[in-house]
Amino acid sequence: MPVLRLPLVRLKPTHVQFLVEGIGSFILTLTAFLANARYGNLVEVGSSFHPLWHLAPVAIGFMLAVLVFTFGYISGAHFNPAVTLGVMLANVIRVELAIMYVVAQCAGCMLAAIFGAVVAGAGPDMPAPAIHDTTPEHILRGFMAEGIFTAALVTTVLHVACSRQKNNQFFGFAIGATLMCSLFAVGGISGGGFNPALSTALQVVKCGAGYCGPLLNLWVYWAAPAAGAFGAAVVFKMVHPRQQQVDRAAEALY
Repeated sequence: MPVLRLPLVRLKPTHVQFLVEGIGSFILTLTAFLANARYGNLVEVGSSFHPLWHLAPVAIGFMLAVLVFTFGYISGAHFNPAVTLGVMLANVIRVELAIMYVVAQCAGCMLAAIFGAVVAGAGPDMPAPAIHDTTPEHILRGFMAEGIFTAALVTTVLHVACSRQKNNQFFGFAIGATLMCSLFAVGGISGGGFNPALSTALQVVKCGAGYCGPLLNLWVYWAAPAAGAFGAAVVFKMVHPRQQQVDRAAEALY
């Protein structure tokens, strides 16, 4: 009986890492888009209908956990420039690899946002992280929310996936649960981005459909996660003072 052989495309390890970071970012962003979509996303309970998007953090958190378990052994499963920044500052990966990751993440997120708009349809209710009041007080609240909970996410990644306990079996669940809890905690304040690539993609695509309000505070969704990632990396280095050089063994797994 003839055996079906698929064509083999040989990729360098760094190209494989780039590919899975893009795929993971695509799936995570598409999940965030469609889980938050308000187009017929209802479930019938008794004689009334209730919106499913209120449970979007559950879907997003579990999807991140699945993706971390799926691709963690290849790239470290960042899918987030803030996570990549924190891991780089903690001397786990090199700068050039971090830059490659961010490019893949941004590309994957943008493609997912476009695809989500095609699937769910464009309109004013397209999901995108936003600070709904542009007063300094609300911008400060949004900045603090994004920064603090991005720091929580990056801290979780560093301690469960980059420390001496990195060979555990719960890292994916811990990371996904952190994102889910963060979305429930401050999603109503900042929109719950915690991911500059995802936030930018959703805001840009919504602006392309003619609704550019969320894009006005785009800087918050880069500056706040960067600040949170920096703080998380500093604390991690304080706790692990001997980890001063790039972890070549860990990088070999990516």
